[in-house]
Amino acid sequence: MTVVGAFLLHRRRWVAALLAASASLVVPPVSSADLVDFAALGGRVLAGRFDEVYAGTFTQAGPLQLVLSRVLMAGAADGMPHPLVMVVVDVALMLGAMAACRGRPVREVVVALLALLWLIGPMPWTGHPAESIMAVLWAYAIVVDRRGRWPAAALLLGVSVWIAPVAVLGLPCLLAAGRIGRATRTGLVAAGIAVVGYLPFVLSGRFEMFGHVWPVDPGTLPYLLGLREVTWATRLGQAVLVAGGCAVVAGLLRGRLIAVAAAPAAVGLLRVVTDPLAFGYYWLPVAVGSVLLVALLPDDLAPRRKGLVVAAGYVTVLGVTIGHAMVGALLATAGYLVAAIMHA
Repeated sequence: MTVVGAFLLHRRRWVAALLAASASLVVPPVSSADLVDFAALGGRVLAGRFDEVYAGTFTQAGPLQLVLSRVLMAGAADGMPHPLVMVVVDVALMLGAMAACRGRPVREVVVALLALLWLIGPMPWTGHPAESIMAVLWAYAIVVDRRGRWPAAALLLGVSVWIAPVAVLGLPCLLAAGRIGRATRTGLVAAGIAVVGYLPFVLSGRFEMFGHVWPVDPGTLPYLLGLREVTWATRLGQAVLVAGGCAVVAGLLRGRLIAVAAAPAAVGLLRVVTDPLAFGYYWLPVAVGSVLLVALLPDDLAPRRKGLVVAAGYVTVLGVTIGHAMVGALLATAGYLVAAIMHA
């Protein structure tokens, strides 16, 4: 029996995950118009009405996210998914987090608490729940690429971009698995797969995604730099910073298990720090990355270094929860980078 199979058969974990997921519903999730609108657009995708999905600049989500939103909103009421759907998703997230600990009971408790804090943030039901999958796909792409299955890694990364275009920032995660040459080859194939997912909509003749203009929230880094609106051209500059930071972290930790979590976490945090907006769902990749970081900490790592990573994870989620997202992001970024350098 595999380790994962043995984990899933452990009844106490199922009970703990179910109780935790149910407890997460005590804090009423915030209704989001995006999720409702995405579900409607997902219905158009499934109906083959491709010319209507990106006819305006509103839709910045990928086609797969639209379809998944349709599934999540089955039986919805008052603009929110059915409670049973939310519990099922939360249980899956809790079990996945604990399974990553590979049978370490104390680690499971610490990770389960961190995951629960993210779930009652309230996460991930703040508009784009499907975007939590992006970081999972980035992480698993590193794993399969290390096993020599680069086509599978390319597929995983390409599919992540079908969830949202921003997932292209995760391509440098490949540097955690191999050298630049192999990562470049896999990344190019992944980019091709990503493009294929959008082709039906582009060929429909009504694809206006790239005409979108974002406002700039006060207190964000772009605002402090004097920007008052952001276009896709400006986003390219942001992408260079975020992808570059991810590449540095992935390169420093190449070959180490912890890189599976550190690279996706770097993408999420740097995106939050550099973004002109402060939406809650931007934290979904950060949530996944921070939980995986704690779950995958090496056993031989010095206790103070473990404590630094755990503290950074909790500081991040608490910063988001109490409304100081930028402070939490900057402190967590500093903590993770210090931990990475100390372990390099």
